[in-house]
Amino acid sequence: MNSSGHIQPGSRDLIDIDGEEDFSEFMSKIAKEIVQRQLTVPAIIFLETIKPLSFLGNQALIFANPIVSLVVQSGNYYKFVRMLEDRENLEKLTIAIEEENALEVQRRSEMKEARRKEKNDRKSFWSRFRRKSD
Repeated sequence: MNSSGHIQPGSRDLIDIDGEEDFSEFMSKIAKEIVQRQLTVPAIIFLETIKPLSFLGNQALIFANPIVSLVVQSGNYYKFVRMLEDRENLEKLTIAIEEENALEVQRRSEMKEARRKEKNDRKSFWSRFRRKSD
């Protein structure tokens, strides 16, 4: 790949020689970005909607590559296009988004509980001073 993001002819980035490609790390990155931007529900609805048309979407993305490659890095774009070829990958991505969202909800509830506990500790601290001055 050159500095402009275009893939040079003969590059191995376009096809997977081995036949099976592992998208789990790529899916987790996508899931983290979606959850971080709080787009979980729209993303899941979108993925469930396009699942029956995943192959056609894949072909449309290949067709739109010259225009999209001006904005998006080609390596990740082609990886996403290859991932869309298989409907199972869309289901795996949906599950990854749901799992990441569950982790984020758990993290937020733990932070909220820690803040609540800290606030209660502060109340008791100040209440000690009030009692002494009375």
